Amino acid sequence: MKKGYDIFISYRRDGGESTAKILRDKLTELGYSVFFDVESLRSGDFNTKLYSVIEECSDFLLVLSPGALDRCRNEDDWVRLEIEHALEEGKNVVPVLLRGFSFPDQLPESIEPLRYKNGLESNYQFFDAFISKLQDFLTSRPSAGARFLGRPAKRRAVYLAAAVTALALAGAAWLGRETLFPAKEYPAAAAEKNLVDQLLYYAQQNLTQMELAAEYLDTAYRECETYLSHFDPEGENAALAKLEQNRRLLYQMDLESAVMDEALKTGLEESPFSAADALAMHDFLLQFCEDGIDSLYYMEFVIDPDSYLDLAVREEIVENYRAILDEKLKLIAYGANELLLPVENEEAIYDFKYEYLPQLYYIPLQAASWSDSKETLTSAEENSWNAIEKSMDRLTLQIGESNLEVMADKAELIQTMILEGVSQEEAEAAADSLMGNADLLAEGEAALNEAQQEMDRLLEEAKEKFAPLESDDGDTLWGKMMRFLNLGMYDEAVSCMDMLREKERGIDPYAEAYTAAAIRFIRNIPATGIDYGLMVTGFEPGIEEHGQYEIGDVIVSLNGSLCRNYEEYSKYKAQVPEGEDFTVVVLRAAQDGSGRLDQRELLIPGNAPRVQIRELSEKDYD
Repeated sequence: MKKGYDIFISYRRDGGESTAKILRDKLTELGYSVFFDVESLRSGDFNTKLYSVIEECSDFLLVLSPGALDRCRNEDDWVRLEIEHALEEGKNVVPVLLRGFSFPDQLPESIEPLRYKNGLESNYQFFDAFISKLQDFLTSRPSAGARFLGRPAKRRAVYLAAAVTALALAGAAWLGRETLFPAKEYPAAAAEKNLVDQLLYYAQQNLTQMELAAEYLDTAYRECETYLSHFDPEGENAALAKLEQNRRLLYQMDLESAVMDEALKTGLEESPFSAADALAMHDFLLQFCEDGIDSLYYMEFVIDPDSYLDLAVREEIVENYRAILDEKLKLIAYGANELLLPVENEEAIYDFKYEYLPQLYYIPLQAASWSDSKETLTSAEENSWNAIEKSMDRLTLQIGESNLEVMADKAELIQTMILEGVSQEEAEAAADSLMGNADLLAEGEAALNEAQQEMDRLLEEAKEKFAPLESDDGDTLWGKMMRFLNLGMYDEAVSCMDMLREKERGIDPYAEAYTAAAIRFIRNIPATGIDYGLMVTGFEPGIEEHGQYEIGDVIVSLNGSLCRNYEEYSKYKAQVPEGEDFTVVVLRAAQDGSGRLDQRELLIPGNAPRVQIRELSEKDYD
C-alpha cells in the first residue's frame, strides 16, 4: 500500500515558515507527496499525528533558520521532538540551511548526529538549481508524470525585475561554431527529447547565473550613478559600500552548479549539437563574472573624489560600462539562440522560450525575437563585438592605459592573495594601501612572491624530512602520513600509505583494505572538510567479520559526541556502562563505486568484538 506522504517538512515559524511553504509548493508541483504542518498545531494529541506521518515518510526535510536549534535545549520543544523521532526511525534527514544559520556549540545528545547529516544551503536566486540539487538528496521519488525540466518559479520575475541596465568590462568571446542541421522536427525519438531536456536545463542554469551577475553589476552601477549626480561624501560612502557588497556576491556565486555533467557531454558528441559551443557557454559565464569583479574595482577609481578625472568624463565612463554590458548580454542571448538552432520541434523548446526566457530581465532575447537564421545571429554577434571594442577604446582614452593596467594588477593581486589563504578583507586592505602607485604595487607583488617562496621552501623541507623510507616501519609511515595531512600535503600523505601497503603485504591481512581506505579518506578531505577521526585497521584475533564495523571505517563521533582523536574517543567510550550498546557515526566508502565517503550511523552492541583503531590527525583540539 502506498504511503500517505513522501516528505515531512520540519521548521520554525519565526524564520523558516516561508521557506517551508515554498519547498512544499515546489516539491508538490514536481510530484512528491509532502506533509507540511502548522506549527501552532504542535500541541495536545496532535503529536500522535506528527509522529505517525514521520514514520510514513522516507525523507525528513529540516529547515534551519538562524537560531532554529537554540530552543532544542528544552526537552518539550517540538522541533527537537520531531528531529529525535526522525533519527530514531532511521529517516533520511536532510537539513536545509538558510542564510545566517550556524550550529550551536552544544546540542542535546539525542540530536547531535544532526551535525553530520548531509545538507545543503538554500538559494532563492538559483531556486531551480537548488531544487534540482535537493532532489539528489531525497530517497523518495516523484509520482509518474514529473518532468526532468521543471518550470521556473514564477516569483523570479519579482526578484529580477528591479533594475535597468548594467556595467561590466569586456570578456572572452562566445561565438557560435559550425552547427549541424538535422532532419526536420528534431527531436523526435524519446532519447533525443531527453538529450534536449538536459541541454535546455544546462542552458537555463548558466543563463540564470549570468542574469544574477548582471543584477549585481546593475545595482552597483546605479549607486555610482546616483553618487555622480550629487557628488557628496555620503553618496560616495553608499556607492563604495555597494561596490564592495556586490563584489563579494560575485566572488561567492555558485558557478559549479552550472557545470556540464559527463553524461550530457557524452550525449552531445553524437548529436546535431556542438559540444564545444555548449561548453563555451559555461566558459563565457566564468569570464563574465571575472570581468564583472574587475569592473567593480575600476569603478572605485572612477568615483574617487581625488581622481584627476573631470565629472563629465566620469559620467561618460559609466555610460561606457553600461554600453559594454548591454552588448555582452546580447552576445549571451545570441549564443544561447545559436546553440539551440538544431531544435526544430517547437514543443520540445516551448517551456524554455515561452516560460523561462520572459523571466530574464537583462538577457534581451524573448520568444518573439528568437531567430532561426545562423547568418542573422552571426551578423548580430559581430556587431556586438564591434560595439564592445569601440567602448573599450573610449575607456582606454578616458581613464588612461597605465591606470587601467594598475587597476587590473590590483584585482589580480587580490585574487592571488585570496588563493594563498589571505582573507578577502585583508587582501583588499593590502591592495588598497598599494593602489595608485605602480612601483609600490610591484613591491607588494614582490613581497608576496617572496613570502610564497618561503612557504614553498618550508614545505619542501617538510617533504624531504618526512619522506617515506624503505627502512621505516608501519607505525613510522602512519605517523608521517598524519604529519603530511596536518600540513595539507595530501599527495605526500598518499605516498606514505602506498609504501605501507607494500611493506605490509602478506604480513598484515588487513593492510590492503585499510591503506586503500586511508588514501580514499585523504582524497575526500577537500570535499568533506573532515581531516580527523579514528580508522578501523583490524579486528580482534579470530574475528574475520565484525558485523558492524568494516576495515577502513573512520569513526567521527560516539553517542553524538565528536571524536577527532583517540583521547576524545576514549573519554566518551569510558562513559558507556560496561556491556551497554552505543552508537557511532563513521565515514565509509559509497556503494556506487564513486570513491566518495558516506556517513553511516552504526549501533555497536556492548558485547561486540573489539577493533584496532588508529588516529588520522595529530592536531591539538584543546
